[in-house]
Amino acid sequence: MSKKWKIKLTDWFLRRYTARFGRLQDKSTFDGNMHFDNIVIYSTTALGDFMFNTPALRAVRERYPDAHITLVVHKKNQELVENGRYYDRVVYWNSKVKTMGELVKSLRQHQPDLALILHSHLPYDIISAVMAGAKYIIRDNYSSGISGLEAWLTNYIFHYYGHFVRRKLELISILGCRSDDPRMEVPVPYQPGIKSTEHISVGFQLGASSESRCWPVSHYAKLANMLVAQYPQVRIVLIGGGSSEVEKAAQFLQQIDPSTAACVDNQVGKTGLQALITLIDSFHVLVTGDTGPLHVAVALQVKTISLFVTADSRSTGPIQDNELHRIIQVSRTGYTMDLEKESPMGVIQPQRIYDEVVDHLGLNK
Repeated sequence: MSKKWKIKLTDWFLRRYTARFGRLQDKSTFDGNMHFDNIVIYSTTALGDFMFNTPALRAVRERYPDAHITLVVHKKNQELVENGRYYDRVVYWNSKVKTMGELVKSLRQHQPDLALILHSHLPYDIISAVMAGAKYIIRDNYSSGISGLEAWLTNYIFHYYGHFVRRKLELISILGCRSDDPRMEVPVPYQPGIKSTEHISVGFQLGASSESRCWPVSHYAKLANMLVAQYPQVRIVLIGGGSSEVEKAAQFLQQIDPSTAACVDNQVGKTGLQALITLIDSFHVLVTGDTGPLHVAVALQVKTISLFVTADSRSTGPIQDNELHRIIQVSRTGYTMDLEKESPMGVIQPQRIYDEVVDHLGLNK
């Protein structure tokens, strides 16, 4: 079914459902001074998206310290949310229509007065919020428009140019939440990492959500060879989790020099989220594209060198502790395809990142 028809069908269903059962209130009745006893917050997408949402989670809890807050997330982020400090309960949902009934049943155990959709999948998030009994729904739309469903939202944002974190805070400012604290954080207890005093630990995140955001494996291999050849105390740690990243790690190991291989620790596919957090916390610096581990490192105040070509660092780059983060933003304009055989990110050459690593860690002093 096309998105257009899916939205039309959703609107048709909601009109009939709310006429009989819904508690949804007209947006004109909303007042930012209202007290909400039960709140549900949706953040059902990727790791990086969840990290962007942590300042908003904190702000909502500060605004409603006594409310019962339910967090809806994907099961893959379980280790990042269990026993978190800004919500009372976690419900797992894969954003599929066939599991929506189970979600609604669970949400009705603490029937929400307010649904805050920070990042989820249209239209099932809105449907589930209405069916759970939400009186008001606030949603970050992440697009130019969702024509046909605006009537079901109390507040939403379109065409916001700026960092995603600040967009979330702007979205919830209608509730009277503070919007001046964009610091991301890991919202659950974790085992801190220990930085070695004998070696310099340089993390490489080889993968990303799309190939267009991945720095070429061949460039990572050249960077590793350059670093180890000049600084024998460097240890390269590979991180990642998906099958494509396992394949990239294998390619990396095939392309590096034998002398470099002895200084590489391949952790791809070997860590859950909790172990990944501890591992990243032990890095002296992380080299990465625009992906979840970058935002974890930013939250942990670990130095990063982040690479942007197809993404815009003004929207998704590091937003705090600027002195810890080097952002490489390059336009593709004027570059040839020879520089992009593996990925558009190939326009950023290994020598540039080598120089950044050396300078950022003070290795040339």
